[in-house]
Amino acid sequence: MKKLLLYIILYASFTVSDLKSQEISNGYEVINAMYSKYEGKWYKHLTFTQKTTFYGQDGSVARTQDWYEALTLPGKLAIRFDTEDSNNGILFNNGIQYGYANGQMIQEAERTHELLVLGFDVYHQTPDITATQLSGRGFDLEKIYEDEWEGRPVYVIGVSEPDTTQAQFWVDKERLYFVRNFTVGRQNTIQEVQFNKYERLGQGWIAPEVIFKANGFMGLLEEYTQILIPDTLNQEIFNPVVFPEVEWD
Repeated sequence: MKKLLLYIILYASFTVSDLKSQEISNGYEVINAMYSKYEGKWYKHLTFTQKTTFYGQDGSVARTQDWYEALTLPGKLAIRFDTEDSNNGILFNNGIQYGYANGQMIQEAERTHELLVLGFDVYHQTPDITATQLSGRGFDLEKIYEDEWEGRPVYVIGVSEPDTTQAQFWVDKERLYFVRNFTVGRQNTIQEVQFNKYERLGQGWIAPEVIFKANGFMGLLEEYTQILIPDTLNQEIFNPVVFPEVEWD
């Protein structure tokens, strides 16, 4: 009996110690956990139609617009405005943002799209790349605390305690997908983004509702429909030279 009791005590001690050794203590470990959980499982290609609703300062709907979007992960996002064959849109390709109007390129600038990184790329690139990108966008990966969002436990990376005036991103603790972030914009505007209403998509997830707020006020609502995960996509979609002309089908 004494020997059995000793085994139980030793086993319990090992189990507690083992669990402690696996506790998440910083943002780097969250990023690594996200990558490890879905490596080789998260979809590579994605297309969807997006209803985009813009809000005025008084909270009323200012206008709506249809956007057509295609992704190849990591790092590639193409958006066309109004129609799928439009020559107006935006292209993100491996850290460069391009803008198009009437078939002409009007913008070319370096930009790490943190929502693309947090919502999608994190599952397709090594954690050190993601960490470098997010650190470069002002997120302090050494700081972390745990909170709750929509009734589910989350990791909050970028701050050590509740403080929405600092750059931070929120990750569902169990499912390890991105749900919310705060960043500081122009004139110290507090920008908030929410990825909502998650549903399963293949072996990954998709948030078909995305909300953008500024200082607590609704600015933009995105609603996804016709969500597909094709086996392949024509990579000329993401070629900045032919973006306005290439057919997506």
